[in-house]
Amino acid sequence: MATPDQIPSDLTLEIGERLSPERFVAAVRAFFGYVDEIGQAVAPDGAAPDWVVQVREGSALIGVDPGPQANIVTVRQVYARIEQGIRHLLAGEYGGDNFPEAAVRHLKVLSEIGSQIHGTYIPLTLWVNRTPHVIGAAIADAMQEDWRSDYSDYGTIEGRFETIQGDGGLQFRVRDAMLRQLVPCRVPEHLLATVIENFRNRVEVSGAIHYGKNGVPLNITVESIEALPDDDSLPSIEDARGILRTPV
Repeated sequence: MATPDQIPSDLTLEIGERLSPERFVAAVRAFFGYVDEIGQAVAPDGAAPDWVVQVREGSALIGVDPGPQANIVTVRQVYARIEQGIRHLLAGEYGGDNFPEAAVRHLKVLSEIGSQIHGTYIPLTLWVNRTPHVIGAAIADAMQEDWRSDYSDYGTIEGRFETIQGDGGLQFRVRDAMLRQLVPCRVPEHLLATVIENFRNRVEVSGAIHYGKNGVPLNITVESIEALPDDDSLPSIEDARGILRTPV
């Protein structure tokens, strides 16, 4: 692996040795495609940054720098989203408005490029701000296991809105009350006010749920939100007993 001082730009793909010309070209195309898809997703009005290729002489380090007209704020959002995408895939989280399916597929190609060449796995490394992120067997295996038998179905998740993050756009998640895990929510524009109004409150969200192979929800495309009474407002056991003893 290269060292940070050898990296030609803040966004660089390090390609492993012994790749065939076909795999090398496929890796570069997938890298450029991944960057472009993320740029289109996070940029306002789809005005993705222009990029200029930087290659370190005598190496397999392919980098891109923002063009002179690129919005530096958008560029930083692209860097953050690219790193976040890798972490999300390792956690089994897919999709979202700022991490489109096309970007997932480009990253999947990168994760499979070096698979089992002459019996040896040759990972690729994506450097973001001089920090390495190995696109290797862990990502390839996680994605393969989930894509093998994942499915979507209409359903409902009951839980509590807990996380709103502002990284290239608002991110919403609901903590599933049964599984005690955060489920990413894709929320249409007309429901944003309802989400914010019910932040940290108990809700029932309904829509198309994307499940992994083990039946665990990975994300939900929300179609409706119903506020639920908070636990503190529900009758206690003693209250319930009093109600049951009340004559009709």
